[in-house]
Amino acid sequence: MNECISPKKVEVWPGVTAAKGFVGGEVLRSFGEGGDRLLLVTRWDGTEALAGFLGPDWQAHQMTPVPAEEPLLAGSPFVDHWDLVTTFEARA
Repeated sequence: MNECISPKKVEVWPGVTAAKGFVGGEVLRSFGEGGDRLLLVTRWDGTEALAGFLGPDWQAHQMTPVPAEEPLLAGSPFVDHWDLVTTFEARA
């Protein structure tokens, strides 16, 4: 799985983290019997910031794998866009 995460750190995340309106992001790894899967989550300061980064067709944007990760993909990568509804904080 590290061979899939490493290209993201080197080739993808630097451009994303420097983008205007980028708030943060995570790379999540699944666990369980379904096998290894990754979920990349990015958080933005609203849809205008995301559109500024991805361009006018931002809602149709799909992830393009970097060459190093293509052999590791079990299926087609996809992109979904979500609006934040609420957050939860840990209780003290």
